[in-house]
Amino acid sequence: MNTSKVRHMWSLMTDLLRNTRVAQLRQMSEQRPRWIAGPLTHAALRLATELFAAKPRKGGDTPYLSHLLAVSALVMEHGGTEVQAAGALLHDAIEDVKITAGELSRRLEQRGASQADAAAVAAVVEACTDGTPDQKRDDGDWLQRKQEYLAALNVKRASDPALLVSLADKVHNIEDTLRVTRGGTTVEDFYNKPRFKAGAPEQRWYYSTLARIFAEKLAANAEVRPLVERLKGAVDEIFRGVEDWQP
Repeated sequence: MNTSKVRHMWSLMTDLLRNTRVAQLRQMSEQRPRWIAGPLTHAALRLATELFAAKPRKGGDTPYLSHLLAVSALVMEHGGTEVQAAGALLHDAIEDVKITAGELSRRLEQRGASQADAAAVAAVVEACTDGTPDQKRDDGDWLQRKQEYLAALNVKRASDPALLVSLADKVHNIEDTLRVTRGGTTVEDFYNKPRFKAGAPEQRWYYSTLARIFAEKLAANAEVRPLVERLKGAVDEIFRGVEDWQP
């Protein structure tokens, strides 16, 4: 057999092996994730667990940590960086635990994060905070807090790392509401007081405005677009038939 025939047969065999299931699995196993969890992820997980260990989800006994982990997972699944994923784990820390961004950064450093990463995460968390720790967070300041939050989102660039974290947070919250309303609870009953600070019409205005802002900022991002569409779809279904309301 001449050399050219041997080379041709070898090429055919190589192509066949390359396309076998074993070869495909080997190729998959050799692929690396977008980023590898390091000291920042470990520090954020540890701190989130410490800060929210005793806190339940609103209106039930589900550990609040479930929400933080879910939001971080959504961030990771839609192109987020390690800083964004860590920020998602701690996105409610300033708002709910009443610590400053500087203190949050310091605590992350104490648990092994670099100074730069800790500061970047703290900046994301601060940007995702609804209101300030000194606000009463009662019926009287609900509208002010929401308007300030929406205004802050509206001026962010599409590349701002806090946008994806905020979007993931809102998606997890609204899809949790969707699960309840699909189970038979009316949206009016769900958003009753004192469990929530505003009723269904006000919530419809808030979430519809969020959906519009995120669509304007992030819909061009192919990785994030499915999350934008999930938010809009859930908002449309939950608030169908709820009266319009404008501040």
